[in-house]
This record gives sequence, structure tokens and C-alpha cells, in this order.
Amino acid sequence: MKKDNLVYFYGALQGTYWMSYGCIASFAAVYLLDQGFTNGSIGLLIAVSSFLSVLLQPIIASAADEGTQFTVKGAFKILCLAQIVPFVLLTAFNPPMILVAVLYGLIILLGLSMQPILSAFGMQMIQNGIPLNFGVARGIGSFAYSVLTFFLGTLTIIFSTKCIPMIACGLTIVILLILKQFPEMDSQKSVNPLQGGTLTVLKNNPRFALLVVGIACVFISHSAINNYMIHILKRIGKGNEALGQIMAFTALLEVPAMLLCTKIIRKWDCGKLLQVTAIFFVFKAVGVTLATNISLLYIALSFQAISFAPFTAAIVYYVSTTLEKHDQVKGQSLITIGITIGNILGSLVGGYLLQFFNVGLMLWLFSALCIIGMAFFLLGVSRTPGEDIAC
Repeated sequence: MKKDNLVYFYGALQGTYWMSYGCIASFAAVYLLDQGFTNGSIGLLIAVSSFLSVLLQPIIASAADEGTQFTVKGAFKILCLAQIVPFVLLTAFNPPMILVAVLYGLIILLGLSMQPILSAFGMQMIQNGIPLNFGVARGIGSFAYSVLTFFLGTLTIIFSTKCIPMIACGLTIVILLILKQFPEMDSQKSVNPLQGGTLTVLKNNPRFALLVVGIACVFISHSAINNYMIHILKRIGKGNEALGQIMAFTALLEVPAMLLCTKIIRKWDCGKLLQVTAIFFVFKAVGVTLATNISLLYIALSFQAISFAPFTAAIVYYVSTTLEKHDQVKGQSLITIGITIGNILGSLVGGYLLQFFNVGLMLWLFSALCIIGMAFFLLGVSRTPGEDIAC
């Protein structure tokens, strides 16, 4: 197959993955509340699943970095195949609540573990001479996510929340079909033999370690806003349909920034771009906290276009230029681990704050942590001249 065609398939891979993730993560609270879970138990479930993914991701990343018997593509296929099993059990049967918790937790665990593999796969393509623009590919992911979430809220009203795992399962099967179109790329062009584990990367790159801590703090707020958006909307008198529309709105806003991100990175210091995104993460968190109606909430969430959107593409390029090739999958994994730790704390603490206090207290607390995260961003990033970026 021509290399140019692989670029289109990678865009399709990004789109399909983020649609699947939109089902299982962004609508997790909607699905689990309908299954009889409390806010506290939902937060605990997401937190435990996220924590287990933190343990799993370095193992997968180290094996993929070694590039011998376990390739990046192979890791992706195994995670997809493993995810289909709990999807089928949830949709084909009516399991008791404890089994629903186990199965849905496994789905989240596997879905999160795919993220660094998806990013590393894109970087491997670039390093093997495939003319991939990662920002454009990631923008396709956000556009596809926005289309799905726009309709998913309405679909849950028409067909019940049972449609959520069914749709996600179908999308995972499509991911496997897309992966079949890719050849096994020469891993030795993109990675060297394994030199140290994931913790070694942090010891050898202390500023990178600070950045990972900053990412964790920022994403406590970001993930709590996403996971508990239904409660933020209920505070201003809205429901499931508004949830789908507002998630689609924020995802659609990301697309232009992601499409332009690679051009910006070529001309500007990637590290500075990451610092700027941290500032706008704070603006978004504080804006959502202060919003008292749907219009103000839309305005606050508009900062997603200049925070999460450029961050998502820029951080992948940042890892590929600041870390050695033999550490790059581990580096992508560490970034996802930072995000996942934020998701753990946002979900767990947020769930119990909602159960015992209120959504306002949760948002104020997490806005403060977002400001702390911004400080770590400012301290942790290194310079990455645009001309050194491979695109």
C-alpha cells in the first residue's frame, strides 16, 4: 500500500478511537447512573480503572519500545480484542451490578491504555518516512468525537443507555479492521533496544517529571468537568440532550486548533506553546466554576480550543523531540499516566464531593489545583525549536 494511503487510515484510526472513547468515558456517568450506581461509586470505579491503567501502560510501553516480539501495532490489536469481551457481556446479558462494575471498569482500563499506543503509532509512522501530519489526524479524532457525542445524548433518550456499550463495541471492531490495513513497520527505525524502564526516563529528565506532575494537576479539573458535566448542567437546569450537544461543541472547537497545530509548532517553540495551553486550562476551569447559565458555560468551554486542543497535538511532538528514540513510547505513556492520575483524582474526589457536598465546591477546589498545575507547566517544559520538529 502507498504511504500516502496510510495517512488516511491513521486519520480514520484516530476518528474511530475517539468516538469509542466518547461513548465509554464521556457518557460513563450517564450509563452508570442509569444502572443504579451512586456518584461516589462511579467516581471510585473510574478511579480504580484509571489507576490500573497507570500500572498497565508502562508494561505495554516498555515492551513496545523494545520492538522485538511485541510491536506497537500488536499492542493495539490485543487491547482492542480484549475490550470486545466485556462489551459483549454487557450488551448480550443483564449482569448484576457488581459484574457491571467489573466489566465497565475493564472497558475504561483498556480504552485508556490505548491512548499512548495510538500516539506512539503516529510517531512511528513519521519516523518510518510516512508523511503524517499528526495535528490533522488528531483533529479528525476530535471532529469524529463531536459528531458522535452530538447524537449520543439523543440516542440514549430514544434507545436507553444500553446503546452506549453497543455503539462502542461496533467502533472497536472497526478499529481492528483499520489496523489490518497497516503493515508491520520496522521498529528499529523508530526505537533502539530497551535502555531502562519508565522510572528511569523520569530520573534522567527531571524537568519532564515536573511536566508530568503539572499535567496530572491540570487534568484533575479537566477530567472532572468532562466526567461530571451532567451535574454541571443539572445545576443550571439542563440534561442528557444538552450534555451531548455541549460535548460535541467542545470537541468541534478543537478541530481548527489541531489542524493548525503542526504549522504553529514548526514556527514556534513547542515548549512555550505548552505553557500557553496551561494558562488557558486555568481560564476554562475558573470560567466553568463561575458559569450560572448555559450561555456562560459555552463561553467558558470555548477555552478548550486554545487549551486542550493544542496541548493534545503539541505534547506528542514535544515527547518526540525531547526524549531519546528508545524512550519515546515510554514518554507517551508517562504523559498518558499523568493525564490518567488526574482522571483518577478528578473522578474519585469529584464523585465524593458531589455525593457529600455540591458541584460548586468541587469546581472551586479543582480550579485551585489547575492553577498549581499551570505553575508546574511553566517550570517543567524545555525549549524545542520548531525547525527540529519532524512532521
